[in-house]
Amino acid sequence: MIKVTGDDSPIQVKGFLEGIIDLFAGLEDYKSPYAPTVQQPSELIEQLVQNAALKTGLVSATCSLPPGPLGLLSLLPELLFIYRIQGQLVLDIAAIHGKEVYVTRELLLYCLFKHGSAHVFRRVIEETSLKILIRPTTVKVFQGLLEKIGIMITNRVIRKQFSRWIPLGGAVVTGTFAYFDTKGVGGTAHSLFQKEIESLNETVELEGT
Repeated sequence: MIKVTGDDSPIQVKGFLEGIIDLFAGLEDYKSPYAPTVQQPSELIEQLVQNAALKTGLVSATCSLPPGPLGLLSLLPELLFIYRIQGQLVLDIAAIHGKEVYVTRELLLYCLFKHGSAHVFRRVIEETSLKILIRPTTVKVFQGLLEKIGIMITNRVIRKQFSRWIPLGGAVVTGTFAYFDTKGVGGTAHSLFQKEIESLNETVELEGT
């Protein structure tokens, strides 16, 4: 359980890791309807990113409309729903580039959260101007990644909870943030899947082992 405390109205975000694990399980079953194209995919990808950004913005704004404690209850489901939309966007972009088979759980996590916490992945993902190197993780290391991401998301929840007390204006703020956050995810995925991707045999172990 991750406990998040505001100025005078604490909320508890229960089962965060379980929710993220369920999210990844659902994304593993997702089959993109897109296929590689012989034409330049940038225009199609730009439209997909725009549609996903509008969708997540609407979800976030709508969930932020209920004021006070009622709005606070929607925070975690809202974030998980947004990450599901973003995860499917990443898989669609990978499919268009013909790289869907290279999408590991580590690479998917990297696409979703690189723009906010690239340092978390320093031992797992190595990115150069031409190539992406992926080191598979053990179950414990991957759970450690999720926990670090959980801290980042907890901080985001702390910021978002205050907007739940601002009628309409808070919905605009959270919706705009989700819109540009999804734009960032789409941009990361598009840039990444244009590169050569290589999975290494070297498994990342826990630090200090």
